[in-house]
Amino acid sequence: MKPKSIPKELRYTRNQFDRDFPNDDVCLEQIKQSRWPSGMIYCATCEKERKHYRVMGRMAYACDRCGHHIYPLVGTIFLKSTTPLRIWFQAMYLMGSTRCGISAKQIQRETGVTYKTAWRMFKQIRMLLSEDLRLEGYSVEMDETQIGGRRRKRTMYDTQNKTWVAGIAERKGGRVYAAVIDENTKKTLQDIAHEKILPKSVVFTDDAAQYHGLDVDYHHHRINHSQGVYVLGDVHTNTIEG
Repeated sequence: MKPKSIPKELRYTRNQFDRDFPNDDVCLEQIKQSRWPSGMIYCATCEKERKHYRVMGRMAYACDRCGHHIYPLVGTIFLKSTTPLRIWFQAMYLMGSTRCGISAKQIQRETGVTYKTAWRMFKQIRMLLSEDLRLEGYSVEMDETQIGGRRRKRTMYDTQNKTWVAGIAERKGGRVYAAVIDENTKKTLQDIAHEKILPKSVVFTDDAAQYHGLDVDYHHHRINHSQGVYVLGDVHTNTIEG
């Protein structure tokens, strides 16, 4: 079957990628925003959610009150990697922007890294983008986020040029599925859920309206982020947000 083409107006171009992610600092900020969309992060020392500011020279953010550090790369494929974040993002863009496939050799040519590094990135990213993945775990988490967008002011981003990404993470097995989606709608997200998650699995999401109704086919548990609740026993989406 011929791969379905993506309409021109929905394509995320290389020029857009280069504009949105020019350096490692911007990439780290994107990871932080994806993990903590509200901008408030739980501080283990203060035992409450607080604002955090970037620690220059380190891949860390510090609590604005006590200075306790958090590390957004913990629990990700980027942790302990000596490859710049911007190169990782470039490799993910290359692999996610084509339906015809891309080789580790091409990643090497495009990014300038060694073949060994390109192959390692290729294997890890392929696990995240695999279209053949069928999550069979008893417990999975599902979430969606936006990437990209040009910064207009210090704390403001242009949301019109952002790209939606949906993800599912298996808690016990550790497998992850991620895909670019055209629109953040109930139909789009629930179609992905029904395609990738086996019936009767335990599914954890936030309280977004797009996930309402999943309890028909799954044991669905929701956490209400809008009320500042991020963990309630084993009900959370910290795995997929990581």
